[in-house]
Amino acid sequence: MNAIETRELAKEYSKFLSFKKFVAVDKINLQVPSGSIYGFLGLNGAGKTTSIKMLLGLSYPSSGSGSVLGHPMGDIRTKEKVGFLPEEAYFQRHLSAYDFLNFCAKTLHIERAVRKDKIFEMLELVKMKGKESMKLSEFSKGMLQRIGVAQALLNNPDLAIFDEPLTGLDPLGRAELKDIMQDLQSKGKTVFFSSHILSDVQAICDHVGIMNHGKLIYQGGIDDLVKVSNYSIKVEALPASHLDAIEKIAEGMSKSAGEWVLDAKTEKQKEKICEYLQKNDLKESNIEVSYSELEPVFIEKIKLDNESRGIT
Repeated sequence: MNAIETRELAKEYSKFLSFKKFVAVDKINLQVPSGSIYGFLGLNGAGKTTSIKMLLGLSYPSSGSGSVLGHPMGDIRTKEKVGFLPEEAYFQRHLSAYDFLNFCAKTLHIERAVRKDKIFEMLELVKMKGKESMKLSEFSKGMLQRIGVAQALLNNPDLAIFDEPLTGLDPLGRAELKDIMQDLQSKGKTVFFSSHILSDVQAICDHVGIMNHGKLIYQGGIDDLVKVSNYSIKVEALPASHLDAIEKIAEGMSKSAGEWVLDAKTEKQKEKICEYLQKNDLKESNIEVSYSELEPVFIEKIKLDNESRGIT
């Protein structure tokens, strides 16, 4: 089952003083598997935020349809199970962190008996415990982003939708938020987020979609997008009598911290090395897989799509 699914979803805007239409989202067919961490990628103006607004019922599509958690987009039953952090969140800066989250909890109809405990649970989750009495006007951008994540998770959502959640966070904050996303996934939740920080997307996402000029130009597993660049097979003991034979089938070999590291560039080469080790009663202690970087692959996808459409 998909947590999010759209069918030819589109959004057009009329240009000021013109009969021409601007197509912000062009008939996209999103499929976000339940329980996945899905990275929604694209350059500025690609249509990501517009798509997210339609999924949440904050904007109506010009055509097409979609479902979120099995219900039509914008359905009230869905909204109770979705947590959302917009790209440019609005905060009542005269409130303290506690008062702001308390206001959000009331809006979400969280029962008074559990409200306080839930607020402190969220503050601890985003590493803001002890800051509950501070006014939001005193917070840095990164601290406000953490409070935004806290409010998005107050209702224990089945689906968390974050629009550029990593923006404004320092490296430690980004690492902590990635941990939160992975923890949500471990609990069976679905995380759907947009980001320009592709290294972070590659680190935690299992599915990605790439938007360009309103079109969804790629969608699928991240392993299908970024290919394996190297296998490192570690062997605790490798007698000298086997070195010549290994050298002929491995891409490279070296010794590090008392272990031999055998390199393979392809799955077939890796299997050949492992087969040799097994046949000669030599056992690998670990196999590490290195992948190509997402960023150059993403840029290449955008460039090829622009060329195919004559966009410079």
